Parts: sequence; C-alpha cells; structure tokens
Amino acid sequence: MRPAENIERLIQKLSDKTSVQMDQRVRQDMLHALEESKRTPAVTRPRIGRTIMKSPLTKLAAAAIVAIACLIGLSLWRGTQSGIALADVLARIEQVKAYTYQVRSTITTPETRTDTKSTVLISKEHGIKYTSTTVDPNNNETKAGDVYLLPKQNSTIYVVHERRMYVRVKFDGLKLEHYKAEYNDPRVIVKQILGCSHTSLGQSVIDGFTVEGFRTTDSAYEGGFMGQADFEGKPEKVDVKLWVDVDTFLPVRVEEDIVTRSGLRIQEVSYDFRWNVAVNADDFRPVIPEGYLSFGEVTVPAPNEDNAIKGLRAFASLAGEYPDNLDAVSLNKKTRKLIGFDIDSIDDLADDEKAKLTSELMSIMGPAFFYEKLVEDNEDPTYYGQTVTPKDTDQVLMRWKLSDSEYRVIYGDLHAETVSPEKLAELEKP
Repeated sequence: MRPAENIERLIQKLSDKTSVQMDQRVRQDMLHALEESKRTPAVTRPRIGRTIMKSPLTKLAAAAIVAIACLIGLSLWRGTQSGIALADVLARIEQVKAYTYQVRSTITTPETRTDTKSTVLISKEHGIKYTSTTVDPNNNETKAGDVYLLPKQNSTIYVVHERRMYVRVKFDGLKLEHYKAEYNDPRVIVKQILGCSHTSLGQSVIDGFTVEGFRTTDSAYEGGFMGQADFEGKPEKVDVKLWVDVDTFLPVRVEEDIVTRSGLRIQEVSYDFRWNVAVNADDFRPVIPEGYLSFGEVTVPAPNEDNAIKGLRAFASLAGEYPDNLDAVSLNKKTRKLIGFDIDSIDDLADDEKAKLTSELMSIMGPAFFYEKLVEDNEDPTYYGQTVTPKDTDQVLMRWKLSDSEYRVIYGDLHAETVSPEKLAELEKP
C-alpha cells in the first residue's frame, strides 16, 4: 500500500511537498493505470501493479496451473522441498472476501529517507482503503494520506492531509483490479514469487504461528512497491521473503527489499494479517475533512491508438513538433511547460480551471501510456519523434508489431495503417 501522492506527482509528480512515498504512489497509479488493459479482455493486467509475469505464455500457463490446483486441491511447486505449495496458498487467499494488514515502509535515496506506516483494508466487493502516516526520526507520526479505490465507481479518491486537499481520479475504460499489486496485496506477491525462481526457508515460528518460508532473489520479481522499483528501471537487487501459516495456508509476514540501478532502495514489511474480517460499504466511504480543497476530477485516458494520436496531435499543435521521446516523466514536464501548468500557483485557481489544466495534461500523456503498454505487451514499439515532424507526412513516426505478418504504423501526419514486414522495412530505410 502506498500513500497518495501530492498534486504534482498526481499527474506525474504533481508536487514535491508530500512524502516521497506518497508522491511515488500516485505517480505510479496515474502513469501505469494503463497496465490494467492487458490483464482481462476489457481491461486486464490486474496491474496488478506491473506485469505479474512478463511472458504472456508464462502468464497463461501459470494461470491454468493455479486454476487446476484450486479446483482439485493439488499441491504444486514442491520443487523447493517445501511442505506447502504456493499454488495452495494462492487458492486459499482467493477464497477470502475481506482482509486487513499493516505495512511498514522505508524509501531511501542517496539524499533522503522516508518512513511510513500504513493500514490496508481490502474487500473483493467494495475495493481498497489505504491510510498512511509518515514517521520522523524522533518516531513522531503525521497523517500522510488516505486512498479509496472504488471499483463500482471505477475511480480512486486521494486525500492528501499535508496539503489539505483531495482529488478524484477516473480511469477511461479501465478497472481497478491492477491496484492490488500497488498496495502489496499478498495474492499478487504470491503470484509474483510463483513466476520467479524461489527457494524454501523451511519452518520457523513468527508471532506465535508456525510458518513455512519462501524466498526469491530473482530480478524478475516486480511485487508491490507501487511499481516503483520497476519504474526506476531493472532492479539491481531483489530480496523477498514470504512466511505462511502451516495450518491455514495464509500469509503471516512478507518482507521485500529492492535496490534499483538509480540507487533507490525500497524496504517494506507487511504483517498483522487478519483474514475474513467483517466489512460493509461504509468502511470504504471516503472521509473528507472539513475545509479540504478539491482538486477536481481527473480522467486518465485509456492506453490505445486513438488516444495516442490525439495526444501527439495536441502536443504538436502547441509545440509545432512531436515530443522527442515518450518517456512519461519527460513528456509530463514538457507538457506542463507548454500549457502553463505551474504547480506552485495551482492552488490559486478555481476548481474548474484546475480540472481543465489537468485534463489537458492527461490527454497529452496518452502517447506515453500507450507506448508503455506496447512495451509491456512485447509488441516491439519504436518511436521516431526525434527526427520525424508533422511535415514528414509519409515517414514512420511510431510503429509496433501486431503479428509475425503485420505491423501497425502511425505516420508523420498522424494517419495510421497496417503494413507487412516488407513494407515496413521499406518505410524505415534511411
């Protein structure tokens, strides 16, 4: 679970004034909502935070095996000489309708350290409620933020206490299942470990429970961390430990430690799991303290070709050229400058003006969302914005692979067509 990010990172770093973790959480929520679109026909990817397993074949095979295990009660993945099968653990978690747990997080950069304590409440029917506090070096706690993920409304509400504001985020055509990874849902973590090489830690006693442990140091692990470790690039170090109650087959404790190439270190401990707790709709009803300002409603565009073209056209109309790359951070920064989105003065604007600027920014972010989805779907995208301009009407601006015999191409004048590999080779000749 992660805190909500403040406003600058809310659209791609909408503010450096809340905790680092809150900023990173919402940035990931916003920038990677698109990942959901690959997990189910209508949406997919229980984004579950980042791709559960990169290879589509691996994902399909794992899903099939787990489904069979759930059906007939087989114990699988015993190759680690473990007495408990992770597939059985996953099957057991799937039966739980609501549960809660605590998370302690530390995010360290070469310059800063942020410590956070969080409570997570997850319901299959009602969604997710996440509350967090930051902890200073003297162990004093300050409310950081609350997050309400509401699947029936297909929206998320972020309450940022330090800035005394809140914002509602809606996702165009996307579901909210993907958030479970971002909030360290143990179900997602078990799936992640299943998709990685892992070993048994044997049995021990934790918090009075006899448990069996599992460990992975596989860099393919992309667990919770709001996708932050993955967003920062391929991790240099991964160390994840999961302990499961030998009687209930339910997690008791999870420890995650990831170090990225940029030097960011993310350490999280999930504990005090309480399974099959009683919940109702009121438990997930957003609480907005009196006097908090609304940042309006933000809609995140679906990651598709149409929205990518709309975003490229809008950027070109402002800049007279296309963005030189589709890195989300870079595109966000350039777009905010173009549209006059000044985070330092945003609070002085009326709600409708804030919403207008935010919507304009998000629409131009469409190409970045779509490009990232293509990367994660292994569709071999290539973008030529550094050299192709709106005047280069017949040159390839962007292309990706549909199949072994077809590619999709967006040209400099932003019309699109499907071409053969042979024609693409001709189009891309220097």
